[in-house]
Amino acid sequence: MAEALGLSGPRREGASVSEQDLTPEQREARDWAREFARRSVVPRALILDKDPESPERDAMVLEAAKAGIFGLALPEPMGGMGLDPVGSMLVTEELAAACAGCAVLFGASALGFSPILASFDMSLFDRFVRPIVESWSTEEPKHAALAATEPDMGSDFIQGHPQAHPRTRVTKRDGSYLINGTKVFISNGSLASMVTVFGSLDPSGPIRDNMICLAVPTDTAGFSVGQIFDKMGQRASPAAELVFDDVEVPEANRIGLDGGGWQINRLVMMLSRPAVGAIALGIARAAYEKAIEYAEARIQGGKAIVGHQAVQLMLADMAIRVEAARHLVHDASRSMARGQPDLKLSSMAKTFASDAAVANSIDAIQILGGYGYMHEYGVEKLLRDAKLTQIYEGTNQINRFEIMESVIASRA
Repeated sequence: MAEALGLSGPRREGASVSEQDLTPEQREARDWAREFARRSVVPRALILDKDPESPERDAMVLEAAKAGIFGLALPEPMGGMGLDPVGSMLVTEELAAACAGCAVLFGASALGFSPILASFDMSLFDRFVRPIVESWSTEEPKHAALAATEPDMGSDFIQGHPQAHPRTRVTKRDGSYLINGTKVFISNGSLASMVTVFGSLDPSGPIRDNMICLAVPTDTAGFSVGQIFDKMGQRASPAAELVFDDVEVPEANRIGLDGGGWQINRLVMMLSRPAVGAIALGIARAAYEKAIEYAEARIQGGKAIVGHQAVQLMLADMAIRVEAARHLVHDASRSMARGQPDLKLSSMAKTFASDAAVANSIDAIQILGGYGYMHEYGVEKLLRDAKLTQIYEGTNQINRFEIMESVIASRA
């Protein structure tokens, strides 16, 4: 029954509007990712959830890097797979359906690169991105990370409030910048060989004119990794505290212009929120699939519980959430493919899909009953993983504010 609905295994032609709109290349990428996830991610998901430092993580990273997972959206001349935004989201969904933490582990480097790619500065690309990309074909693949969140500053500066400056201070010197501050909850921060960091040049001025973004190799003097946080979910990807103590980098490491960091951050949010939506979509779909498979097998009152109306109502809501989230994620991805990323649409995709992931995970646990609550069945993990999608890349509350700012502006 799950396969007939197009939500378990390879989806049937015409199973949904989204399916009909996919190109052969996009379907091929999705099916390839599904097979990689089945082979390399699924057997390790619960292992890494229990022990994120397990040697299995390094083995999986090596397999993913060599397979091309790390460079999904990078153009082929830059060493990537050259997938379009829709194809990239399809792959991300498949990886997240197997393990959301692993999807973040694989995708954090692309997030770290994103300010450099958004700047279209090939000199920065050659110095900081290319060496990492080239390492993916070796036995020691490297990582990148994006450092924005701070101990008392998360989503605040995203909206550009005048007093909401990053506490990380960047002091300009002759030909260089000096960085002081602390970043927290940085995905893959403890693994990265290069981080792109946002800081403030002048906290007394407007945030929109005083943020700066810099590329910082992690072997630079004064840089250190502090605490590795013990996360509730998405545990396969480490979240680290990064400390900048008089870290000096040359002016050539600046991404964009002095004071241009806020605009870069906005663009990064437009591009990264659909990816969070795709991760959440993968979780929501996995919860639905596990629930319906169990409901078909579990016999109560002489028939499978999928035949009980109370269960059918829950499963119907779960299916609706998956399909609606998929459309929003794909629509946001297509706006990126057109070269017109839409912040409102990206925020809608991220917000709706993450709420759907949490709701579906809760319903899946309810349908599985006691089994859903047990670690070994992997369903309670979905809820722990899903919750984080409502928090990072701007909390859902911040996303809703930004959606309404766009709505109000369009009606002015």
